[in-house]
Amino acid sequence: MAHTMPLVAVAGGTLRFAGEGGSNLIGPSEERWDLVLLISYPSVAALMGMLQSPDYLAGSGHRTAAVEDSRLLPIVETMGG
Repeated sequence: MAHTMPLVAVAGGTLRFAGEGGSNLIGPSEERWDLVLLISYPSVAALMGMLQSPDYLAGSGHRTAAVEDSRLLPIVETMGG
């Protein structure tokens, strides 16, 4: 996270939530998430620009080596604020 969070800020992103996960209440019992992050970006294009930036790509090997599994889910807010 130390490498990525400054890049998130440059892309206009904001960390909204960070928390420890656990076993699923609904879902495959063999899956367990140890960390969950919710980061908002001004647009999907801003996120994609960050993910394709040379600075992000330079550190992406560390992310791949550090985690067993991960998900990036681009979600567009439709309600709330």
